[in-house]
Amino acid sequence: MKPRRERDERGQMTVLIIGFTAIVLLMIVVVTDVSKVFLVRRDLDSTADGAVLAAANGLAAIYAQTGTGGNAPIDPEEARRLTADYLDTVSASERFDGLDWSADVTGTTVTVQLTSTVDLPFEPPGWPGEADIASTASAVVPVR
Repeated sequence: MKPRRERDERGQMTVLIIGFTAIVLLMIVVVTDVSKVFLVRRDLDSTADGAVLAAANGLAAIYAQTGTGGNAPIDPEEARRLTADYLDTVSASERFDGLDWSADVTGTTVTVQLTSTVDLPFEPPGWPGEADIASTASAVVPVR
């Protein structure tokens, strides 16, 4: 009987370590990029909420009625002005890259939409270096 020939397994641990290191680095890149997008999106949501509440409360103060029994028509331009004032007050254009916004009125509901671009901390080859995010908030104008 011939002795069994042993295989040379030297160097296989090196390949395994390099593979696991690449996977860990890729996970760090993905988690870091996703975390940045999440945090900016949360801040954008908060800013949209504040803008729509400022517009709705400002419109409620302007259109407050005493004893007429109906709702006054709400001016969309006034809603846009109040939204713009709030966004200027909180320096939103300095906090968000490429900030774009709109404010619309439907009946007694004000809707504010904010869009922005987030520059990602890591840009692996073949991946985009930025992400577009959007946030929408609505509020009912409490017209009395």
